[in-house]
Amino acid sequence: MVSLNDSNYHLWKGKMKDLLFVKNLHLAVFATQKPESKTEEEWGFEHQQFCGFIRQWVEDNVYNHIANESNAKDLWQKLESLYASKSGNNKLYLLNILINLRYKEGSFVSDHLNEFQGFLDQLSGMGIKFEDKVQVLWLLNTLPDSWETFQVSITNCAPNGVVTM
Repeated sequence: MVSLNDSNYHLWKGKMKDLLFVKNLHLAVFATQKPESKTEEEWGFEHQQFCGFIRQWVEDNVYNHIANESNAKDLWQKLESLYASKSGNNKLYLLNILINLRYKEGSFVSDHLNEFQGFLDQLSGMGIKFEDKVQVLWLLNTLPDSWETFQVSITNCAPNGVVTM
């Protein structure tokens, strides 16, 4: 699981929504009204469970903003207002991280691919998308000089000169 911080909100939100549904804690946020099958006490307890669960997965600087929330919808909306911004500054921040991303020799290639794809997914959630052929060339460019033979092989073997992910 990913802890919430300033740079990974969109990734965190998707994983957290999945986890909330698996743990059956989603109703407190995503239901439009209290289920008839629940008493007010049960519904309040579910909100407390949700809030406690979410607070486990946030960094300390985020926790300070939501520590006193006891209503699940209010807490979720607070996180949205703090971190879901599609402002130019957040887009620029993520784009800068992606531009400067480099594969670290000796690390797992799968970790590098996941990191690269994670940043692309976050940018996509903010409305910035790159064509598949741009993504693969960008990914190849994150590899160090020692991978030059691999880069040349991949680009030269591509059908019609178009490399795809």
